[in-house]
Amino acid sequence: LKAIGVAFRSVMFALLLLLGLVYVFAIFFTQTLDGKHENFKTVSVSMNTLLLNGALPDQSDLVNSLMDEHWFFYGLILTYLLLASLTVMNMLIGILCEVISVVSHVEKEAIKLNAVKASLHRILEETGADSDGDKKLNRQELEMLLGNKKAVATLHDVGVDLLALVDLMDFIFEQNEDLTFEEFMGIVLDLRGDNAATVKDIVDLRRFVSSQTKKIERIYREAANSKVPTSSLKPPSAPQPSLEDHFGARPP
Repeated sequence: LKAIGVAFRSVMFALLLLLGLVYVFAIFFTQTLDGKHENFKTVSVSMNTLLLNGALPDQSDLVNSLMDEHWFFYGLILTYLLLASLTVMNMLIGILCEVISVVSHVEKEAIKLNAVKASLHRILEETGADSDGDKKLNRQELEMLLGNKKAVATLHDVGVDLLALVDLMDFIFEQNEDLTFEEFMGIVLDLRGDNAATVKDIVDLRRFVSSQTKKIERIYREAANSKVPTSSLKPPSAPQPSLEDHFGARPP
């Protein structure tokens, strides 16, 4: 209902603007012709002429025939034609503008992403970041790529959060040691700052938190089940032993 009210308000303003233009030019033609033309004898006749022959030329015969019947039908049909024509016109213009805006945004985004992919491919070849030539990126190769200023500038141009990419390296390479270029581009595009959070992002976050919680619980269970030898205790001034010294090596 709110959207309908806003649209109706815009239609009413357009209608008032049209009537204002018709009234101003009706006065101008009436005074200029000084009643010498039968269609511009008075201001009301001039407004009717300009409105029917200028704004609604295809319906002028219909409106004039109803005016001969009664002035009420004249006003009713005129109101209908003005509201219907202006409403449809505004809706058509709004739909066209929306479609053009969406298509333009999609095309610009596609062109930008293709340029980024081509640029990163070229940087990989120039810097030799893909040292093994398997068309995949491991952690060392990704770090080498992020050390290149051109690559950093290219990723920054598409809004990639580079700090988040660096912080998430452990998570990115936790399950896969190597990433294909398509997988890397998918991660890069997900890390753009203007991306809105989706249900998939929440599910991935929940899965990540769950996996980290299970890992911490497993470490605590291993620590609780292991026995710390008293001989390993050192005075505060001595170097502190590592976790492996306390709990023993983690079982394979």
